[in-house]
Order: sequence, then structure tokens, then C-alpha cells
Amino acid sequence: MPQFSLIIPTLGRTDELRKMFQSAAAQLPVDLEIIVVDQNDDDRVARILSELALPVPARHVRLTRKSLSLARNVGLDHATGEFVAFPDDDCWYPAGLLANVSAWFERHPGYEILAVGAVDEEGLSSGNRWFQDACDIRPINALRTTFSNSLFLRRASLPMEIRFDEKLSASEETDYILRLLKVGLHGRFDRSLKVGHPRRDMLSGTVSKERARKYGQGMGQFVRHHSLTTLWLALLGYDLVRGSAVLVRGKFTDAGFCFAHARGLFQGFLAAR
Repeated sequence: MPQFSLIIPTLGRTDELRKMFQSAAAQLPVDLEIIVVDQNDDDRVARILSELALPVPARHVRLTRKSLSLARNVGLDHATGEFVAFPDDDCWYPAGLLANVSAWFERHPGYEILAVGAVDEEGLSSGNRWFQDACDIRPINALRTTFSNSLFLRRASLPMEIRFDEKLSASEETDYILRLLKVGLHGRFDRSLKVGHPRRDMLSGTVSKERARKYGQGMGQFVRHHSLTTLWLALLGYDLVRGSAVLVRGKFTDAGFCFAHARGLFQGFLAAR
């Protein structure tokens, strides 16, 4: 049995996926397997795997329906490792990361979930922007400590009936972690370890207003589903204050992103099941 199963859903990326594969292979001598869940309509993934001839087992699973949560659930069905992780196809692992994650779990036998930090190429935070460097994962901080790329879980502890919710359009990893916590698993955030991921927040210039709205909508669905009304109000207020602050500085485009996200939060919360 490999120590790590890396479940990598992919759609539309080539160079970034190649970089992720190479960074995973560089984790040797840690024993790992790669499960790439391919949602492309072409053969780019097969070509990359053939080109790289990775020194670790790589299982290529194809899906006809495009769904990030479905891809992760399918990956879980194929995973055989002691630990599972869910790196995106534009993520990368720094040298020695998996060995350090393994050592962390050995030192902390009471935890089944570990979330680490995330930084971009320049070392700037690109996920899990919580104000504490280390803390237990709770509902109040879960949205800022459960970035999907940074998650590592003990596979044997995962109930088969708890899966990623394919109806959510955002925050599906946080929803998944909170449902695991509700059945007794324990999670910890520790920024002393980090994964690599590009910065893609609303003010980075890498997302559209519609994507910001949809992300906010998924977040609104999530907080309503978990009855986190106070958190929803705080998130909505943060977006409105942040948007107003950049608006008075004449940054109209940035303000538009904040207000689009706030609109999505409002819509998602009202329409949540």
C-alpha cells in the first residue's frame, strides 16, 4: 500500500499539470500513487504521462461529466494510500513536503485531517489566509483553513458515506471537512508546512466578475447549509466594506469584484436548500 494517494482532477491545463506531476515525482523516496481524474475532451493527459514516464504509479481515470466534486469522489474510490490529498492541476509540491506531512501525522496521532499553508511562486499567501499560524479546524475558521490543495487526510478514517457534495459550486472542500468533523474526526491547520499554488483571489486580476459571483454563491449555499448565519453576515459585511474602501480610492474594477462576490453570497444564502 502506498503511503500517499494524490487525487488530481484536471480540465484544460497542460503545462501546469506537467509541473504538478514532476513535483509529485520529486517527493521520492516517499511511496505514493497519482490518480489523475481527466475531464478533458482530448488526449493531453495521456500525452503528458507518456512524455514524462513518471517513476511513480499513475492511474489515468477519464470522466465524461465535468464536476470537480465528482472527480474527487471518483478519485477516492480508486485511492489505496494511507493518506489522501487533493492537489489541483495548477498546484505543486515543494521538495520534502510529503515526508514532512508523514512526520507530522506521526507526531499527532489524534488528528485525521491536516491542512497546511499555500504560497505562490513569490512566496505570497495564496490560500488559507487565517490570522493564526496553527489552530484546530472549527466551523468559524474552516473557510480560511481548508483550501483543497492543502488538505491531507487519513484514508482509513474517512466514512464511505461522506463525500464531496456535487451540488455545491464552491466551498465544497470546506463542506466536506465540516461533515467529517461532525462525525468525530479531528482537524488541524498548520502553516509551518506549505503547498504551492498561484494566487487567484478577487483582486489578483486572474478571475472574472462572474466567477467571483459564482464563488460567492457557492459560499452562501455552504454557510446556509451549515447554519452559519453569523459567519455569513461577517463575510457579507467584509465584502461590502472592502468594496467600498477600494471604490473611494478610485479602483472601480476591484470594487466591482467585491460587490459581485457579495451579490453571490446573498443569492446563494437565500436560495440554499
